[in-house]
Amino acid sequence: MKDSESSVQGAVYSALRNNIMTLQLKPGTVMSTQEIAQKLDVSRTPVREAFIRLQRDGLVDIYPQKETVVSRIDFGKVEQERFVRESLECANVDLLLEKCGRSNFSWLEQNLEQQHATVSSCNHASLMKLDNAFHEYMFKITGQLFAWTIIEGTSNHYARIRMMTVWDKDIMMETVLQHQKILSAIQEGSAEYAKIYIKAHLHRLENQLQQLIKDYPGYFVTDSVPVTERFAALLVQ
Repeated sequence: MKDSESSVQGAVYSALRNNIMTLQLKPGTVMSTQEIAQKLDVSRTPVREAFIRLQRDGLVDIYPQKETVVSRIDFGKVEQERFVRESLECANVDLLLEKCGRSNFSWLEQNLEQQHATVSSCNHASLMKLDNAFHEYMFKITGQLFAWTIIEGTSNHYARIRMMTVWDKDIMMETVLQHQKILSAIQEGSAEYAKIYIKAHLHRLENQLQQLIKDYPGYFVTDSVPVTERFAALLVQ
């Protein structure tokens, strides 16, 4: 494959993935190879290749000879992806307390100031970018960026539902306050409380679960087992 062809395929994939992850392309949206090729001014080949990669990511469902659809959010996958993230973030805490210095605290505090600004402007996309940067930086401090790569690569359903939870301004502020609690625990050298706050932060979406289902029923995978039952074990923790 020529470098130029590979570059085009990568660009198409990145553009579509970003639009899916930010919910510009909403769950259940039918995507046309021809339409996207025209919008991006490319041939249909890189679009088809992008669809295949997105299918591997679990972000689209391809029905041969019929249609390609942005995958609906699957709560079973959300639970598993959250488990992976929680395990890695909590495992990183002890090492973080050993390595986090004054300059690191300064960076995290500046990030939090920027997060507060996004709440004032109701800029949901910017808050999520800052949110991800906040968590990624903690892995950068410990030299465990591979762990963050795993989180990013395995959070396709969980990340989308997180985006939905910050569409409400009150929830945006709650998110920032939870980050502040995590940072304060790290600054105080308390691994125990840092882990407690991280777990609470990663489980917070469960508090908005019923309202999200009510407001956006078409965004989620329908299942014979009620969603509330699938999350029952998590909700009592």
